Amino acid sequence: MLTQTPVYIVAAGEDLSPAAALSMPCLHLAYTLEDQVQLRRDGPDSQSLGGLLGFYDKGLTPPLSLDAGRLIRQIREECSRRRFSGVVLDAQGPAAGELVSSLSPLLDQWNIPYYVPIKLASLAPNACYLLPSTLYEGSFDDMLEQYCRRYPVHRLALDVVRQCRRFSMPARNHQGESLSAQMFFRLQREYEPVSFFSQELCARYFTYRQGQETYFVLYDDPSTVSSKLNRARRMGLGAAFVLYRDFGPLCRTFLAPSPDAFL
Repeated sequence: MLTQTPVYIVAAGEDLSPAAALSMPCLHLAYTLEDQVQLRRDGPDSQSLGGLLGFYDKGLTPPLSLDAGRLIRQIREECSRRRFSGVVLDAQGPAAGELVSSLSPLLDQWNIPYYVPIKLASLAPNACYLLPSTLYEGSFDDMLEQYCRRYPVHRLALDVVRQCRRFSMPARNHQGESLSAQMFFRLQREYEPVSFFSQELCARYFTYRQGQETYFVLYDDPSTVSSKLNRARRMGLGAAFVLYRDFGPLCRTFLAPSPDAFL
């Protein structure tokens, strides 16, 4: 059974206005800290209301001279003004742990729902957790099931990032190398490979030979994202996030379960 897991479109900068025009729940990944004292919104000042406030830590370095109480007041005011229902702490930089440790107790105190990356779960025991969508080995379903056994399902959210990676065969680097869209389409034009769907990885792939080397390319497209979202719904996850920059207006197709997606 597929649950009604809400899908948020993640938008920043110039993507904020076209993403808001889709009339879908939106994560406004547009907020950061200026001079470690002032909440700052980047990008166009969209007039859309609702969704989530996205705070990113790019450029922040430890140790932080952070007035957490003041920042939380500013976040509360912005949430009230724009009718945001919660906060996403996109904490990825060197100050990620310090930022989450400082803000999570105050977000708890004010009963503000918030999300943090799953790797920071120990620093925010009452948060909702962002799960990775990319997998290079193992089973996508098994990964979700392991998280669901460890944490309350309604506090888990799938953070969908479009992947496109190349691996040499046999794989010497389990992370492979990232391929740009330009390189990916060049390979498809040049080698005309046949693509297949991996039920285990929940992604598409193809192989090709270049000289004496064989390569394996793993990638997402709208059908694999729909499949990942359907599997998140089947598990009963509380939310999912998809980058507007990855799929543009096609994001609208992810709003409801897709009967055509691979299950």
